[in-house]
Amino acid sequence: MIRPNPLQWIWYTFGGRLGPIYSGWVLYDTTCRTRGLREVVRAITQVVLPGAVLVALFGDNWIVWTGLVGGLLMALFYSLAYMDSFAERRLVKHGYEPGTLKRTLRERVDREQADRICRYMEMYRS
Repeated sequence: MIRPNPLQWIWYTFGGRLGPIYSGWVLYDTTCRTRGLREVVRAITQVVLPGAVLVALFGDNWIVWTGLVGGLLMALFYSLAYMDSFAERRLVKHGYEPGTLKRTLRERVDREQADRICRYMEMYRS
């Protein structure tokens, strides 16, 4: 699995497509255990970088900071509310079939909880 460099990651964060060499990393990025945290970091990056430009252009006043905080809160809300939709779109953009996200997450849960599922099936389904 090859990870993108910081500039490529910023491009990816703003919706850009990485090359096919990074498709394994994109799958990992969208399906790993820390995918919620990764989505929060992407949302913060999407607000902070343009926000830094706004602060540089308009100076340090309360209207700019209020807008940045409001934008950050909205970005966090929408990125977490639509995390699966965004991740599915990201996967399709990088060459995966639609439905890959749900299938991969289900396979991970089944693999991690296989013993628990077997015990449940033996106890309640026999």
